Amino acid sequence: MHTPWRFPALLFLGAATVGAAVTRGATVQPEQATPPAKLQVREAILTRQELYDRIYGGWLGMLIGNLEGLPHEFKYLEQPRDSLPQFTFLAQGARSDDDSDIELTHLYFMARDKTLKLPYARIAEIWKANMNTGVWRANKRARALMEEGLLPPQTGDVDRNEHAWYNLSAQFCTEAYGLVCPGMPQLAAELGLHYAKVAVSQEPLQAAQFWPAFISLCFVDQRPIEQVLESALPALDRRSSLYAAIRDARAAFRQHPQDWKAARQQIHQRWYRERGWNDNATPTNGALIVLALLYGQDDFYKTLQYAMALGYDADCNAATAGCILGVRWGQRRLAQLPQYKVQDIYLNRTRPQLPEKMRISEQADLILELAERAILQQGGKKVRQQDSDAYAIAAQEPRLLEPLPDQPRQPPQGQPKK
Repeated sequence: MHTPWRFPALLFLGAATVGAAVTRGATVQPEQATPPAKLQVREAILTRQELYDRIYGGWLGMLIGNLEGLPHEFKYLEQPRDSLPQFTFLAQGARSDDDSDIELTHLYFMARDKTLKLPYARIAEIWKANMNTGVWRANKRARALMEEGLLPPQTGDVDRNEHAWYNLSAQFCTEAYGLVCPGMPQLAAELGLHYAKVAVSQEPLQAAQFWPAFISLCFVDQRPIEQVLESALPALDRRSSLYAAIRDARAAFRQHPQDWKAARQQIHQRWYRERGWNDNATPTNGALIVLALLYGQDDFYKTLQYAMALGYDADCNAATAGCILGVRWGQRRLAQLPQYKVQDIYLNRTRPQLPEKMRISEQADLILELAERAILQQGGKKVRQQDSDAYAIAAQEPRLLEPLPDQPRQPPQGQPKK
């Protein structure tokens, strides 16, 4: 269906190509001794083939991280894994798991209903039909509250859902919205918020804005990973625990550039022991993702190895890191890795209204359909570029959409695991 091709250089309109940062009338200044030349980009062009390849890479990277990371889920709490794990990629294909199939269910009905934001009454209807097994903690409680007649966002309210104030579903149920919104981090954060509010509120909603925005930027920003991360930070409230945890992870990496275990223990001491955030919370796990990205140095396999070995909710963290690196690499480049044994199949055993068998590549097609809708709704357009179908994307800069409340719920020590 999709012919082979080589990664073309990103094409920008409205500014000189001085780098690959993309904003809409804003200047990105990553942390470094000499700031780069200013670049203001108002439009980014991606060929249809490149957009598909990056979407496919991001979705596949998420599945690889999730499913290959499951043996490491909640295995390493007080200490990280002794060594980096060895693994191949989905030799038996992919299967349903809550790290992917909640998003997949939303994506399926978004395409079917021809909308990016399913109304909350419709989401409750979909959840009642599909989320009756394979959901945990905040999502499980949200489903129970729907049975009592409540609709989102009440199902994610901290006074009704006891897991809503910390739960990681705001991370592992939102990456796909970054794939739907290439180069449009504000829209990615908006969708992340909309769907995350089904199960969480307060601090976790910062993760629901940040990770989709970060993934969205990866479509149009090919600078080193930490500079892209820096560009995504305006999507976060600076008062949030996630913002501080990311700051601490970057500092730990700089303090221990050759010792990933020491950096991990520094995060564990500050955020798990002192601050009391549990191993299923957005700040603790967010910090470990940042460590994996920094130690992985843009290497897909190494990044996932670190994400798994660093611990906590390791499959979720490897999935998020895999989505980020998958967008940066694209599926065709991933397929060149010696670990790539992927069978193009996804078996659904949990969501009754979805097909029992799907191809991963067809799931990427579904996301591409939604991405085209998002691009056109945000003022982009279809164009021809060098005899290829392409999209001119009205680029956005990340910004905070929903601040942290003034007195968010804070953690006691010893919250239970997922």
